Amino acid sequence: MTDQTELANKLQEAHVQFLLGRLQDEGLAASIDRELAAAWEWGAGVSLNDILDRELLITTICRLVETAPFNQELRAIVVKSVITGIQAEFNDGATVQSLVPKAEYDKAIAHYAQFEKIRVDVIRMILESPIYSELITDVLYHGIKDYITTENVVVKKVPGMGALMKAGAKSLNRAMPNLENAAEGTIKKFITGNLRSSVELSEKILNNALSENNIKTIADHFWKTVSEKDFSKFKNYVTDEDIDNTIAIGDELWSEVRKAEYLHNMIAAIVNHILDENGDKKLAQLVDEIGYTQEYVANELKQILPGTLGREALWNFLEARVRANMADFYGSEAFTQALG
Repeated sequence: MTDQTELANKLQEAHVQFLLGRLQDEGLAASIDRELAAAWEWGAGVSLNDILDRELLITTICRLVETAPFNQELRAIVVKSVITGIQAEFNDGATVQSLVPKAEYDKAIAHYAQFEKIRVDVIRMILESPIYSELITDVLYHGIKDYITTENVVVKKVPGMGALMKAGAKSLNRAMPNLENAAEGTIKKFITGNLRSSVELSEKILNNALSENNIKTIADHFWKTVSEKDFSKFKNYVTDEDIDNTIAIGDELWSEVRKAEYLHNMIAAIVNHILDENGDKKLAQLVDEIGYTQEYVANELKQILPGTLGREALWNFLEARVRANMADFYGSEAFTQALG
């Protein structure tokens, strides 16, 4: 080994130990403070517009939204994680009120109960649905039918009349089997043709029933009903297969939504808005405004990094990469020329 090679090896090892020392104990804390101070000083002189290409940012986000993988293996991890959370022992004894304070629940209900226009429009949209019309037609028809055959006051006052009417109906059905169906169709057609007033009455009743004060009363009753129930009881409502199927449906839905032009247009609109509002602000000013001050970031890194870098597997990988990068330099022709 030549003197030059031996010197190169010593310099390389000294350099490696110097860099590793900056990532341990007091060296790590000093490195965090030093690098953050430099970052904030640099950030005080540059803005978002200085470092971000607006079109490139939008294109990149849209590409990632459309192409980021969510395969069977990742879905299996998500499914098992959800199942583990639902079946965990800590759900035994845990209740809604242990998660959400009653005061915050009341505040949220009071807030959403104020949206009267949305509530009125939703009720009208539901009542104008053909499904609702069919439902109320059936309800009215069977109500009329039951009243005539079982609840009619006149029939009740005449001894044996109720039984006689039922017997007569049975005999009539045997003699003319299609008569009842024809009558049902005719009556339902009449009800449907005159349904507008019934729907309008339903709308008034629902709007009154779902007034702001009534919503608060209903929400309070709901809280009393469910707030003390253990989360563990929810295990009875869904099976592992239900969870898997639900996530599969969500996966298929996301596969379609992520390609939609609407979503990409929304992303572009949001990015443009953020940059229009904040693009000219200096980076240090912007991160300070949203609460991520230099002091806050430094304290968090000092709590996270020592334990993370203290893991043997991670530290060994880090050291190997430092040595590999240093070896590239100290074994290069540029280093040999500089040393010579």
